Amino acid sequence: MIRIKQKTIKFEFQNAEMNFKYCWDVLCDLKLSTTEGNEFGNRMIAFQEKLAESIFKLHKLREDIIKEEKYTIQNKSRYKFNWFKERLKLLSIYKKGIDNTVNIAKSLGDAFAYFFYQFDTNLLEEHLSHQRIINSTAGIGELGELEFLKQIKHIEGRLTLYHGITNILRYGDFSFFDFLKFQIVELGELKTKKIDDGTIELNLTLLRHSRIKSCELSKSNLNDEDLKKNRRGRQKLEMINFLKRAKETKNAIGVDLTNNYYFNEINDLFKSTKNRKTVTTQVSDGLAFSGSKFEKSSLYNKIFLRNPAEVINKHTEEFVNSIKKLMSSTSNNNGLIIGQLLYNPDFTDKNTPGTVPLFWYPLNLTLLKKLYFLEFYVFSFFNPAHLIETIQKQGFFIESKYAKKKKPTDEKYMIQRFDLFISYINNFLQTESFVIDTINKIQNYNWDIKPNHVLVKPQQHFPTHH
Repeated sequence: MIRIKQKTIKFEFQNAEMNFKYCWDVLCDLKLSTTEGNEFGNRMIAFQEKLAESIFKLHKLREDIIKEEKYTIQNKSRYKFNWFKERLKLLSIYKKGIDNTVNIAKSLGDAFAYFFYQFDTNLLEEHLSHQRIINSTAGIGELGELEFLKQIKHIEGRLTLYHGITNILRYGDFSFFDFLKFQIVELGELKTKKIDDGTIELNLTLLRHSRIKSCELSKSNLNDEDLKKNRRGRQKLEMINFLKRAKETKNAIGVDLTNNYYFNEINDLFKSTKNRKTVTTQVSDGLAFSGSKFEKSSLYNKIFLRNPAEVINKHTEEFVNSIKKLMSSTSNNNGLIIGQLLYNPDFTDKNTPGTVPLFWYPLNLTLLKKLYFLEFYVFSFFNPAHLIETIQKQGFFIESKYAKKKKPTDEKYMIQRFDLFISYINNFLQTESFVIDTINKIQNYNWDIKPNHVLVKPQQHFPTHH
C-alpha cells in the first residue's frame, strides 16, 4: 500500500494550476477575439485535452486516497487511535479539496462549451434539465474518453467537444460542432473495452440532430424494446429522446424585453475592495452585495490553507447592519436569502436553465479571473419581501416558498415557479425591476386569443465574438 504524501498532492495541484491558467488565457482570447498571431487554433484544440488530463489525474489521485482509506480502516488495530483518526481526517480533507478543484476545472469547461452551444439554447436547456452528472472516477471509461479526445480532434471537420470537462453537458459523452453552420450537429456516446494491458477498443455511436428534426427516426425507433434491454441501448434511446425534445422551440411569450443586470455595481464593488477586506453595498430596497478580496497564492494554499470565513467573520457587525436595512417594517414576508456568485460553498456549479456562464458576462476580466480562481468572493443578501409585495399589489398570486400567503383568493393572475426569478436575482445579477417589467408586459400584452397559461423563459444572452 502506497501512503499518499503531501508533496504528491502539491505536485498534482501545481500541474492542474498551470493547465487552468493556460485554459484561462484561451478563454480570454476567445472572449476578446484576440486570435491573430498567437497560434490560437492550436491552443483552442489543446484547451480540452489539458483540462481533461487535469481532471483525470485528480480523479486518479482521489482513487489512490480511497485505497489508502480502505487499507487503513482494514488495519485499524495496527495503529494508535489518535494517529488513525487524524490520518482519516486528513485523507477526507484531501478528497474534498480534489472535488473542489475539479469543480473549478469544470467551471472553465462550461465557459468553453457555452461558446459553441450559444445558438443551440434549446439543446443546452435540455442538457441542464438532466440531473447533474457527478463523477469522481478515473476508470476505463474515462481513460477511453480521454484517449478519444487526444486522437480525434474532429470528425469530417466537425469539432469534438468533450462533455467530461463540463457541468452543463449532461447527455452523451461528446458533441460535434459545425463551424460553417455554427451549431451542434451531432451527439456521441463512447464505449470503451479493455483488450489487454496495453490496448483498449473504442466504439462511438453518433446521432445526427438533423435526422431527429426531419423525423427520419420514427416513433418505433424511440420505443424499440430491444434497445431497452441493455445499458448501451438505453443510453442511445435517452440521447434520441433528448434531441427530439429539443428539436423545436417550446412555447415562449412573444414580448421583447430588455434584461437589466447589476454589472456596474459588481464592477464598482470589486474596485472598492482591498485585500483581506470586505465591502458591502446595498443596490436596492431588498438586495445587497458583499465582496471579499484576497492576495495571490498557490491553488494548493487556496484550497487547503486559506479560510475566507476568517476575513468575512471580522465584518459580522457590518453584515448585520446591512441586512437590517433590507428588512421592511410593514411586511410579513421578511426573510433573507444568502447566495454566492459563481460557486456554491462546496464549489459545485450554479448552472440553471436559461443562464449563461459568468465568464461571458460583461464584467471586468481581472474581476472574473479572481472570482474563478478564488481571490474574490461575492455574496448576495436578498430579502424577497419587497419584490413579492410589489407584484402582489398588482393583483397577482405568487407561488413561492418565501410568500406567507399560500392559497389564492380573489387574485386574477397566478405566477407559478416564481422562485426561479429569485434564483436569477440572487445568483445571476438580474435586477428586480426586470422581473416587474416582465410581469407588467405580460399582463398588458394584446393577445388575439387570450391564453389561460403563459410560459415565460427568461433566457439570458450576451454577445460573443465568432
